Amino acid sequence: MHVSIADLSERISIVYFPTTQNQYGDIVQGEEITRCIVWAKVYPLIAKINDETPERKNVINYRVTIRHRTDILPNDEILWRGRRLKMLSPPFPFEGKKKFVCMDCAEVIEDGT
Repeated sequence: MHVSIADLSERISIVYFPTTQNQYGDIVQGEEITRCIVWAKVYPLIAKINDETPERKNVINYRVTIRHRTDILPNDEILWRGRRLKMLSPPFPFEGKKKFVCMDCAEVIEDGT
């Protein structure tokens, strides 16, 4: 697959939740902070429906490609078109080069029926 700068046509936000310790020494999650807003190529890889659990869950996997960055962590989340995507693995260089970074992500949609 070929990726060029012109393919990065979607605007995404990469966010994280910092953790701190409270007065009792417990680790607490802070408010969402935007790490960066970048142009990306987002395309679906696979969609799955899990009917085996009492609550039905639909999972859509995406691959998100952006220009190379080194500050993105595996527990960061991606906000795209009102969706929240969670990373499935650490970001990795596209085709082994330091021009683009790929992130395999999942969006879990819980069905209340």
